[in-house]
Amino acid sequence: MKDNVFSKVRIGDYMVDFDSGLITPWQYSPSTKAQQSRDINPEESIRLEPKSSQVLQCLALNNGRLVSKDSLIQKVWPNQYVSDDTLLRTISRLRASLNDDPKDPAFIETLPKRGYRLIAPVEFPKEESVALRYKTLIIIVFFIMFLLLAFVIWFSQSSNSPSGPKDDLLAQADDYYHQMRLADNEMAITLYQQQLTLHPNSAEAYAGLANALVQRALRWSGDAHSEIKQADVNTLTAKVISGALNNQAAQAQLKRARTLAEKAVALRPNSIVALKALGFVLSAQGDFDGAIKIYQGALELDVEGKAWPVLINLGELKKATGEPKVALTLYERAFFSMEQQYSEQEVQIRPWIASLAALMGEHYRELGEYQVAETWYRRAIKYAPLHEKASIGLAKVFHVTGDSPGALDLCETINQRLKTAYACRQLFPLEEK
Repeated sequence: MKDNVFSKVRIGDYMVDFDSGLITPWQYSPSTKAQQSRDINPEESIRLEPKSSQVLQCLALNNGRLVSKDSLIQKVWPNQYVSDDTLLRTISRLRASLNDDPKDPAFIETLPKRGYRLIAPVEFPKEESVALRYKTLIIIVFFIMFLLLAFVIWFSQSSNSPSGPKDDLLAQADDYYHQMRLADNEMAITLYQQQLTLHPNSAEAYAGLANALVQRALRWSGDAHSEIKQADVNTLTAKVISGALNNQAAQAQLKRARTLAEKAVALRPNSIVALKALGFVLSAQGDFDGAIKIYQGALELDVEGKAWPVLINLGELKKATGEPKVALTLYERAFFSMEQQYSEQEVQIRPWIASLAALMGEHYRELGEYQVAETWYRRAIKYAPLHEKASIGLAKVFHVTGDSPGALDLCETINQRLKTAYACRQLFPLEEK
């Protein structure tokens, strides 16, 4: 974005320096809404990612006016093909940097199907003098040179040490991977490979690439005309047990994935990410006991309770090996871990959280615990208001607990909105009066 008409601006309780990407709390006041909901250290500065900084600058330039998605993409990614998902991921990371709650925003408001606008007050400082800006630029240049020199020295001394926070390329790859769509999975594979070209000892990239290859084998390597229907074997364990992965293409993908996962563990033996990838590969290869052992080892390292992908995968294995109660406990832990981290990992968690809650609803409905089932279905609908499985499950709970009109209405709404064909009046007949 080339129309950089200012370098610094005050946005809400932050002073933002677009030259450096730094945002710093300004006139800290615990009584303001932003500070009340964020609990930010007033001495703390945060560095925005380049694209996040450019998006924020574009919104600030429009100062409260709506900025369409197309306009943002044209400004921040000129002459590039960029999807709405890429913009959404950038907005999500920007919100995380600002600690802005999308449900109760103090900075960025989403206008569905239209775009975004900055709702925090914007104050442009007086134009700095040319001499002052020149001196500042000289200082910045020398400071950057010093940092580069320090980085070269550090990197040469610690190239084999565990990596720091994920860089933008790896973060993008992880975001694409969690969407569970073919095009996104292939993009993730490309980005993980690029990361390995730049950082050959990146355990996270090896693990991510292994995960993506397993997904390719699970979802997109089978024969389109196979007698085994996708809808009948829609989980990893079901596909392994059914033999759906016993084809040459899938086995080749899994063999390569295992090599990559073992490399990740060799680089970082205590990495939850690496262990999760190895457990995932072992599961797909049919070694459920080996995978369970690896997953349990990963959870022992998860002192902060953030390893929701491990909890989900281990829950599936426990269910498949005859421990449904243990599986339920693991799924519950996974859901609440996802809720706790939703604002930080919205792009990765959003495709999973509603389906997991719906799965919990199904478990409890089958057990006849209808009140608990209703709670889980409503949790799913909270994140995906038109979630088909959760909505129909909730309708079944309504019907069995005496609210047949409510069940019928919900079922017909799903048919109308999602173009489904449930026989609602047969599923939920009304009592004759």
